[in-house]
Amino acid sequence: METRAKLQIYDGKHRARSIVYIGIIIGLALTLALMTAAYIITSGNNGKAEAKLNNYYFESLAELSDNVDEVVLDLSKLSIPMSRGATAATLGELAVHASEGAGALSRIPVPTENTYGAMKLLNQIVDYATGFAGSVSRGYDVGGFVNNAAQFRKAAESLQSRLDEVMRQSMEKGMIEASALSGEWSGSGDGKQESTPDYPEMIYDGPFSDSKLPVSFKSLENMEEITEQEALYRVESILSVKNAKVVGRSTEPDAYEIEADGAYAAVSVKGGMILELTVPDYTGDSKNLTEEDAYTHAAEYAAKLGYGDLSPVWYYESGSVAYINMAPTAGEAILYTDLVKVKISLTDATLLGLEATGYCRNHIDREINAVISERAAAERSGIDYDSVRLCVIPDGETEAVCYEVHGHYDGMEFFVYVDSVTGETVKVLKVVDSGGGRLTA
Repeated sequence: METRAKLQIYDGKHRARSIVYIGIIIGLALTLALMTAAYIITSGNNGKAEAKLNNYYFESLAELSDNVDEVVLDLSKLSIPMSRGATAATLGELAVHASEGAGALSRIPVPTENTYGAMKLLNQIVDYATGFAGSVSRGYDVGGFVNNAAQFRKAAESLQSRLDEVMRQSMEKGMIEASALSGEWSGSGDGKQESTPDYPEMIYDGPFSDSKLPVSFKSLENMEEITEQEALYRVESILSVKNAKVVGRSTEPDAYEIEADGAYAAVSVKGGMILELTVPDYTGDSKNLTEEDAYTHAAEYAAKLGYGDLSPVWYYESGSVAYINMAPTAGEAILYTDLVKVKISLTDATLLGLEATGYCRNHIDREINAVISERAAAERSGIDYDSVRLCVIPDGETEAVCYEVHGHYDGMEFFVYVDSVTGETVKVLKVVDSGGGRLTA
């Protein structure tokens, strides 16, 4: 199975939005674009204070837009049957995004009568999410809340569309366009305000790409230590250079930090494994390799560096560079916990980067056993499915053996991860056409 659609995935604790190796952070890019536009527009104005204030307004508008985008995604996930834990996490995410969106809206210099409808909707969604979460925690019937999710989503999508127009007009005019925010985006729902849990973080470089799981590095534990000279020789052999030097020593895991001709590598003391590698791109801008070529070369590089036989599970292309997430298998199960991320030039297949900390943390021999059948998992996913496969995914501080169910619901595309023992939905990933990467299998 292969899908050409794009993914945005929500997972993990809320942290600063900095992901290791793929620069496709859509919300951040939008913010930077708006701030740049604001700077250009205001650079001719009198006084730095005025320019600074205008930049602040544009930044608030970008923050509002980002949060409304995430509210739409959160609401779409609530239409899918999930476990109580997954539902509670999604509701926490929804409440904070709506609340932060309302906060950003309040900082925009627009008359109250122009923002009333949007503010009302965002506050309704906060009440809806916290009321829903309260019912989940008490074990009450939540059917009404589930039914309201689609209505709220449609209202939020309407606001989302209007905000796109607001940003376009505001950037053209050099000031926030107040009249474009007028409108009524009413939802429905009720519930008392309660405290909300922490909400997940956005991930932009493939499913489960930032999982860490335990602090220990299982695959390195039984390996022999290497010396600095051995580490230098390894890097020089990989990069075909002679002037590598150790510039530092890192922990978790213990590793030599090495530089050579502008390249950087982290080499584990135990086993001499390349944990991270960044190489300057001097290959040019032409695109000569196909996607299949990229898979082949990425697999060859990973194998050469000691990571065995890996399969591509995520692909992203930017200009003449390809980013491929590779994963080992246990039987037929994909091990999303054990990722190796490879970056190569589509001009001449040069290795431009690699990150394998996930593999080194988690990769051990596994015996994968499922209790429920593929069909049962597909039926419990709550979507119209077209493919199912077994996998291992990170789940909090541990991992879960799940069926990855791909399909559609209410015109939207999802990957639903159903626990292969309990049959509960562990995670839901919504496929979004957002210029990102895509699953390859």
